Amino acid sequence: MSGSDRYSSGGETTPHTPRNGQEGRRSGSHRAVRERRPHRRRRAAIMLAGVGTGVVACAAAAFALLGGGDGGASGRAVGNGATESAPMTGTPTIKAERSLVPDACTLVGDDLAGRLAPGAARNQADGYQADDRQNQCVWGTYTGDRKRQLTVELRAIAAAAQRTPTDAARTAFASEREDDESGKGLPAGRELTEKRGLNDVGDEGYAVYSVDEGQGSGEAIANIRAINVLVTVHYAGSDERDPLPADAAVDGAVEAVRAVLRNLT
Repeated sequence: MSGSDRYSSGGETTPHTPRNGQEGRRSGSHRAVRERRPHRRRRAAIMLAGVGTGVVACAAAAFALLGGGDGGASGRAVGNGATESAPMTGTPTIKAERSLVPDACTLVGDDLAGRLAPGAARNQADGYQADDRQNQCVWGTYTGDRKRQLTVELRAIAAAAQRTPTDAARTAFASEREDDESGKGLPAGRELTEKRGLNDVGDEGYAVYSVDEGQGSGEAIANIRAINVLVTVHYAGSDERDPLPADAAVDGAVEAVRAVLRNLT
């Protein structure tokens, strides 16, 4: 996975760096970007995979959690021990290429954000290279027994190397998917255990889940392409010392993706 946010039992978070699918400018959601908070205690890190090396690898973090998805399809064992689940179904997509994206913080309703990350503050990720084409929003709960972090990133991919924006987005998406589904860049102790295809969520999509049993953290990444827009959601958490389960993590991430797509159309 590229660019992961990790979160720590101590309440610190390292938001995802932008994953820009454009050639020569990889600032995508899969690297770590810090979200500043006043009077922060020491943070272990929350891993939410990043781009550059796919959605799974995060620069530096300590305690990872991710989740998201829609529907819990049962999985079969694949290559590296991860399970591959049946594709999930059902969401509208945008109708045309975009050169601008709205504020990601406005695309996930308070009810959904409150359910996925109860009591979380909503913030634009500090340190993220936001502009008219890309931005990222973070909801985080870092104290107590139930820790959660939800990160939503939007990227409108521009034309590159005589390719249309849509073709450039396809290339970026394919590269990120290959990295994320291979578990490339996962830190020591974290294992990729599940990958799912997402049908009828945008034009193409997938979700992956990884767990660190030692740290008691689970994280999911849902990444979709809709025309030339990439929507990447990281959802991570723990319940006391137990990792956020795969179904809850993937379902939460995909639910957030669906909400974003509904509000983009």
